[in-house]
Amino acid sequence: MFLRLYEVTTDNNCPRCGAKRLKGWAELSPDERELVPRLPSTGDYPMEERQKAHLWCTRCWYESAGDVEQTA
Repeated sequence: MFLRLYEVTTDNNCPRCGAKRLKGWAELSPDERELVPRLPSTGDYPMEERQKAHLWCTRCWYESAGDVEQTA
């Protein structure tokens, strides 16, 4: 039986690649912050909202629009 990654992910794991945790804007390095405006979902949300509420996977660059709650 084939299991999809999003079926086995938990909490803050990336639903696309299964990386251990998604990062908020403050946790991204300066180089990673340079990449965020170039991601495909850039036009969907204002940058200010993305910085406040979104989470990113730095492995596959999946962007969560707040549907995954960030844990400390």
